[in-house]
Amino acid sequence: MKARHQLRTMLSPLARRMAEAARTRRLFSPGDRLLAAVSGGPDSVALLSLLTELSPSWKLVLWAVHVNHGLRGAESEEDARFVARLCERLGVELISERVDLTGPARRRARQSLQEYAREARYAAMQRVGQACGSDKIALGHTADDQAETLLMWMLRGSGTTGLAGIPPSRGPQFIRPLLDFSRADIVAYLEAQRLEFREDSSNAKLLYLRNRVRHELLPTLKRFNPAVLKVLGRQAEILREEDLCLQHSASAHLVQMACQDAEGTVVVDRAALLALPLALQRRMVRILIRQTSGMVKAPTFGAVSAVLDQVIHGRSGSAITVQGAQIARTYGHIQFRPRRASLNASLGAGPEAWGDAEKGVALPVPSTLSWPLTGQMIRVSFDSSAAADLSNAPTHPRSVAAFDADRFTMDLSVRSWRPGDVFQPLGMGGRRKKLQDYFADIKLPREERSRIPLIVAPEGILWVAGHRLDHRFYATTATERTVVAELLDCASPKGT
Repeated sequence: MKARHQLRTMLSPLARRMAEAARTRRLFSPGDRLLAAVSGGPDSVALLSLLTELSPSWKLVLWAVHVNHGLRGAESEEDARFVARLCERLGVELISERVDLTGPARRRARQSLQEYAREARYAAMQRVGQACGSDKIALGHTADDQAETLLMWMLRGSGTTGLAGIPPSRGPQFIRPLLDFSRADIVAYLEAQRLEFREDSSNAKLLYLRNRVRHELLPTLKRFNPAVLKVLGRQAEILREEDLCLQHSASAHLVQMACQDAEGTVVVDRAALLALPLALQRRMVRILIRQTSGMVKAPTFGAVSAVLDQVIHGRSGSAITVQGAQIARTYGHIQFRPRRASLNASLGAGPEAWGDAEKGVALPVPSTLSWPLTGQMIRVSFDSSAAADLSNAPTHPRSVAAFDADRFTMDLSVRSWRPGDVFQPLGMGGRRKKLQDYFADIKLPREERSRIPLIVAPEGILWVAGHRLDHRFYATTATERTVVAELLDCASPKGT
């Protein structure tokens, strides 16, 4: 795919502000290849226009992607035509994706259509980004979106994770360059540039909580404090850092206090858990439920409280099931039993274990997981000092790897090799390589290839465990959040 640059002689004030935000937040750099998500609404139209302003001086390569769910019939089709005309005017190549949400049902139980559509939209953007070789995918969320999200979570009684709001970036791919700009800033810019935009009719329906917050609650708060968007944005940033601190602390305690057996059951010392502050108890229970249930969504506050009240503070033998995981007290220990049998076979496991291995198993941070095909344990944890100790050079142990947690999404899993797998081996300058070709290069016997565990994020393979990291995700001395993965209890097969 080819992309064109749009030439402009002067930067608008908003473009200069976006450039400064990109530098400050390290969202994108000169020479990057950016894919802009464009729905046709004011925010995404402004995003694409601002990026075309920066393109010549920053030497950006731009594409636009439009995802059509078809949920609004003729209105959706007109959105697609509008975006095509806009991209032609701005000189940006457009990739259009159509997503069928009415096909074979893949929606999870209790999953709303809006949430399902959002997941499908992000998946489509990732496919397009990979196809055109983009470095980043730019989204048009604004300070208004941040404030609305924060207020919605506040109304639901969320903790720090929800109140942390929308991050400026998600993993190494998704960025939000407009997060510091108000919707009023955006509309004023569009008027100055004489750019039209589309209005989603569903945004006016007060049936949805976000719309009620946008049209009723937020205007009321602005009357109390005209700077409420800035205040809520600052609050989200503060809570994001505090939530990260709490997660690191809980992770460190779990590494010391928890162990996992071959069946995937995690056992925690009850007295040690109760000696911790309540906030850490809640966070650790939440992490363990998510790990053993295998669910994408974290448990609710009510579910975590029920575990604390009925099991951890209950009598020996008490038990409760949350999201399919069973939590039980056995004398001085709390057991978190998995939703289904974990990968628990030893080397030479049968066909059932091999099938599970290829499908993959959730790997929350922190956790320890048995890997059946090599007889090893895989442990992942947060470690802020690891980047200084590990440069990931070939001289360091192949049983330990350190990753930059800001470069990928935390929905990690471990699985075996699949045909078509590709990664960017560290030390190859970011070049892509098929995993089967890499295995052939290091002369790994065919019968061993499917046994090697792969640590995987939604953005790609992080680590061919015991062998090579991916260039995109490895930690450096500049890394602020480090995730460490270890192979335990057994020497890994020969690696390179």
